[in-house]
Amino acid sequence: MVNRVAVSFSRLDLADRVSELQREVGRLRLVEGELERVAQENSRLRVMLALPSQPGFRTVACPILERGGAVGWWGTLVISRGTDHGIAVGAPVVVAAGLVGRVMAVSAHTADVLLITDSNFKVACELETGRPELGGVRGVLSGAGGRSSETQMLEMVYVVDPLRLRYLNRVFEPAPRTRVVTSGLGGVFPRGLTVGYLLETRMTADGLYREASVMPAADVGLLDEVMVLVSEKGGA
Repeated sequence: MVNRVAVSFSRLDLADRVSELQREVGRLRLVEGELERVAQENSRLRVMLALPSQPGFRTVACPILERGGAVGWWGTLVISRGTDHGIAVGAPVVVAAGLVGRVMAVSAHTADVLLITDSNFKVACELETGRPELGGVRGVLSGAGGRSSETQMLEMVYVVDPLRLRYLNRVFEPAPRTRVVTSGLGGVFPRGLTVGYLLETRMTADGLYREASVMPAADVGLLDEVMVLVSEKGGA
């Protein structure tokens, strides 16, 4: 009888211990989830801190909901912020590395972003020549479009063609890796946003201008979150 009682108590102790361990596992999982959330938030804050301040603009962090098109990996993104956060059509979209695109459509809680790699994207740019006597070496940059190439079944990789920079002064021959930044002309994009880096230049067929191939600074295929520059004047 005594042995039976002892066994019963042992089983109760064991059951209590199992319950206690299960509660501890649950608590640790909650802590793990919170640590992951904090790590993601810290990563986001590091990106924001890396962005140069832009007078007249504030930044809105925007997680990416979709990459455009039914199969993804095209020339647009859908972000999870909209007019309720002050975002308007035309607003510049950036990451710490540089310009990503601009807002082309917006609703209360989401916005569509046209990527810098899309052939419909255009922005006035200038070269950082390091030679003030040349003045601004300016041109118009546009995307060349991205290509989705199937590498394996059901796996799509976005291949970025170099951007095209046109109407450069034909006299000046810039060096490869020269930084290309927004010129601020037109009033939509603030001056000085990094767009990319020169790969090569060539004369146009008529000999009137130079044009260049530019590698975008931001890797649009690896984005999880972007920043939208919202004009503090109430519009982008």
